[in-house]
Formats: sequence, structure tokens, C-alpha cells
Amino acid sequence: MESLQQEIFIPLRINLKKGQKAYYSKPGDKNIDTPLSKILVKAYILQKRLIENPGLNQAKFCKLNKISPRYFRAIMQFNFLSPKIKKRIMEGWMPKNVSTQQILTSKIPLLWKEQEEIFV
Repeated sequence: MESLQQEIFIPLRINLKKGQKAYYSKPGDKNIDTPLSKILVKAYILQKRLIENPGLNQAKFCKLNKISPRYFRAIMQFNFLSPKIKKRIMEGWMPKNVSTQQILTSKIPLLWKEQEEIFV
């Protein structure tokens, strides 16, 4: 008799010690789908578009991309996060105290070491 086996995976968020979170979407998947990772990708895309269109001022750029200037300034901060923080975001590992709203509304230090002291 042949046995039928089916593997089921349930997306899961685990709260770990020291206030860290881990997000898993499917086994072996390194593309974590979290609010922080989505914003990080948006920031990268906007920066790339901005570089490709050097003649546009901020107002025209925002109008073309259907975003407000305030949102544009806030989201661009993600491009200046330290590589360590970006890596942790994309891997799904960030401290509990770090949220999308916190990064969007706070003034982030430019020095990576200072950023890591705050967010890692």
C-alpha cells in the first residue's frame, strides 16, 4: 500500500529572548515579507529612480511616483541604514523596539555605529 504524504507549512512569527523576532514564510526562503523589508525595497527602488532622473526636482519626482514629499523624505532614510541593519531586516531578525513607524518618524543618526546601538 502506498502512503501519501503532504508537507504543510504555516507562516509563523516567533518572539525570541532579548526582544528579537524571527519571521518565516516557507522553509529555506530568504526573502522575508515583513513591513520593514517592504519599505526597505521601496526606498531602494525610489533611490534608483531618482538617480535615473537627475533633472527632476523633489516635487516633480513625488508627483510622478504618486507619493507625498513628506513620505519621500521619510522613506529615503532607509537607504542610509547600516548594512548590518538592512541585512537583519531582510533576514527577518529585528529587535521588538524597531518598527516601520519608528524609523519613518525618527531622526536616524548618519553614523552606522550609532544606528546599530539604537536598532540592533
